[in-house]
Amino acid sequence: AYRVIHYINQFFAGIGGEEKADVAPEVREGVVGPGMALKGALGNEAEIVATFICGDNHFANNMEAVSAQVVEAARKYRADALIAGPAFNAGRYGTACASVCAAVKKALDIPVVTALYRENPGVDLFRKEIPIVEAADSARGMGKAVPGLARVLLKQLKGETLGAPAEEGL
Repeated sequence: AYRVIHYINQFFAGIGGEEKADVAPEVREGVVGPGMALKGALGNEAEIVATFICGDNHFANNMEAVSAQVVEAARKYRADALIAGPAFNAGRYGTACASVCAAVKKALDIPVVTALYRENPGVDLFRKEIPIVEAADSARGMGKAVPGLARVLLKQLKGETLGAPAEEGL
């Protein structure tokens, strides 16, 4: 099975909301939060070997350093790919997800994917660099975002070319 690292924020890790947005990065082995749904969608083809968690404010104030830490975590866990989010319409979280995807793709040249609402600032910043699955504006859309993330990631891992954005849900 392919080895995947998953990036999420403090909220989806169950640490807390805005009051915990300054939480420093940590890596937990295995699946955390929405990783459970991703695990189901990835099936036996890929497994989430580690989850990288970072508070939204901490990331916003330390973008380059945290992006470098995500790259190192991907190296340490011998990740074949990175999934970030989904972040829906959460601006700081979406920017973080897209940023870490871009950093990992540039440094390690492995498949990456995130899922953002079309108006998330991360879309405009990174749409030309990384695949971004279109997501709903809130976590109520998790059920639709997760299969899209898994499909796009597995397609990349298998060396298949992604089709046109409309065709792929990007």
